Amino acid sequence: MRFVLAFPLCLAAFAAPPDRPAASTQALKLLAQAPIQFEAVNNKTEWIGHGPGFEYHVDDRAILIRIGDRYARVEFDGARPGGRFEASEPASSRMQYFLGKSRTERQGYSRLRQKDVYPGIDVVYYGKGQDLEYDFEIAPGADPSKIRLRFPGADDLKLQDNGELVLTLRTSKLGQRPPVVYQRRGEHELLAIESRYLLEGDGTVRLKLGEYDRSEKLIVDPVIAFTAYLAGSAAETATSCVVDAQGFVYIGGSTNSTNLPLGGNGNNFQNTQQGNQDAFVIKLNPNAASSDQVIVYGTYLGGGADDTLRGLAVDGKGLIYVTGTTLSGSFPTTSSALQASATIDKHVFVSVIDPSKDPTTALLYSTFLGGTKFEEPFAIATFDGKVFVAGYTTSDDFPIGGASQLTRGGSYDAFITELDPTQSSFASLLGSTYFGGAGMDIARGITIDSAGFAYVTGVTYSADLPTTDNAYQRFYQGSGDAWIAKFDIKGGLRLYASYLGTRDTEEGKRVVVEPSGRVAIAGYTNSSIFPVTANAAQTVFGGETDAFLSILDLSKSGSDQLVYSTYYGGSGAEVAYDLKRDTAGKYYLGGYTLSRDLPVTIDAPNPGSNFGGVDGFVAVINPAAALGRGLFFATYYTSGGNQVVYALDVDAKGNVYVTGFATANVFPAGFAQHTSGLGNADVFFEVLSFPAPGSETEPSGS
Repeated sequence: MRFVLAFPLCLAAFAAPPDRPAASTQALKLLAQAPIQFEAVNNKTEWIGHGPGFEYHVDDRAILIRIGDRYARVEFDGARPGGRFEASEPASSRMQYFLGKSRTERQGYSRLRQKDVYPGIDVVYYGKGQDLEYDFEIAPGADPSKIRLRFPGADDLKLQDNGELVLTLRTSKLGQRPPVVYQRRGEHELLAIESRYLLEGDGTVRLKLGEYDRSEKLIVDPVIAFTAYLAGSAAETATSCVVDAQGFVYIGGSTNSTNLPLGGNGNNFQNTQQGNQDAFVIKLNPNAASSDQVIVYGTYLGGGADDTLRGLAVDGKGLIYVTGTTLSGSFPTTSSALQASATIDKHVFVSVIDPSKDPTTALLYSTFLGGTKFEEPFAIATFDGKVFVAGYTTSDDFPIGGASQLTRGGSYDAFITELDPTQSSFASLLGSTYFGGAGMDIARGITIDSAGFAYVTGVTYSADLPTTDNAYQRFYQGSGDAWIAKFDIKGGLRLYASYLGTRDTEEGKRVVVEPSGRVAIAGYTNSSIFPVTANAAQTVFGGETDAFLSILDLSKSGSDQLVYSTYYGGSGAEVAYDLKRDTAGKYYLGGYTLSRDLPVTIDAPNPGSNFGGVDGFVAVINPAAALGRGLFFATYYTSGGNQVVYALDVDAKGNVYVTGFATANVFPAGFAQHTSGLGNADVFFEVLSFPAPGSETEPSGS
């Protein structure tokens, strides 16, 4: 077994040198977080790493960092000379250099290993943008006390109260963040290991470790792999986040800014804001080589009045499906629209965008969806080229086709609609149904299984909701219940419908279908008697309002359907806004909290609340974990202002993509910072990478 000690260098703490060109507004707001590329020189005995505005020289004894005309040096005191290097993770394109008419090429690598710097101890170099990271990997029997660091040339070196090392060079400072070290016991339990720097009188730095199991690997906290603010001069909020199989990330939301960064590719469908508030869609490449390549595509979407994006989905071809509400009679529609116009009220829009096309043909399909009163969508999904939308309507003449419920049951009824955007006019409406009773019924989340069936969740205040005989809970409990239903929309069939609630209030926000067919629902409850299972990550109600995660097996009967259910929350209020599942079966919740005692894990980047207002959170729950070990990861998103995690997604490698809004800084120093003025709502975006259990090299974080 090996264990890892991580030393993240926060190079972004440097003030920009006088000879460095001023960054563009977009680059300032998208702090470059592209992977550092290392290339070999001097017959691979030395390596150069390139970052935005920085250069790193690595040899067998030290790291030399050049920033403009300034240099910082990190020496490995007592290191073995002549240590060999091994590079891995080659870049997809080679670096090219021109001198006169001659041209040379060098292969770049994202990860560099230096073998046996000390006996049994390797150093692994990697990083993102302005942050270089170097990990010491210690083999069994090796002595970590051999590691000694020196920083020659620094004008001053101080150990801060928070455990950070700060080097002063002239008027600038370089910060080396303290390590957070823990061991993993099995797959689900983490054990914190005490670790801190010791600064000796001669300027040598050593690492002090507490007791640990020397037969097990030591790892550090998850990497904050990428951060950005997507901000104009006014307010914006992101409500949707999707990552595709190629690693591109799609963020959708609403903005009041006329200068939202949309990228410079020139193929934006709408380059300018059309009304006071527009929807927006931005496609990102977090692995871009430079900051000006991070935004792949961006567009406003709206008419002359207010337009709000509520949901976004992406298919395997990279087509973007969006829905939201519009008050704009001039909202852009296509000639193939189901409804090319609407009454003067709040109605649904559904649009399909192809970002690979030029602006004149990028809008493949766009339609109003509504009756003579008002309606609002909250969720969208796509399957086999079709698009499914769910929300609520107050219209008796909402577009209905092949419905399992033909008429509106009460004041607000849920609606679920399936459209084929390759068809025109009424042919594009494949099916549409009301769902509701005499009270208020709202659909909040939708997902589609491999057979094309739609699973929908929301909230109901109807005692006569049309449940099915195979329901988990047939009858309304009162004060608002969550509900879950399964539909064959095109076939006009309601296959399953059930309440999920207590005498208090519950609301389902998002729904996920597992490959096995089990159905997971996340939302919130303010009930201390909400049904939880014995293996819950949190069996006791935290307080005021808690998020919940419940999993139903619809192949079973009645109460046996509830195979897993847990609270998540502190003594204040929590609401889960989004829910995703990874390939290992862990569930990812994002939302907001008002609790100062929210359950978090020891590897949380933000373990406590600054509590200037509302905080966001991300929690990862493993239903398969043993009792008391189900909370795999949890952290605040906190600052002195307000911030909410509205959306997240997870890729096949377990990287987590998080977005929402923040009115102040939610990232650590050295990462992207809030720039449009404290109190102004900006979209934030972050990628978290988790160490893989048992991997040879465990990544480290800041």
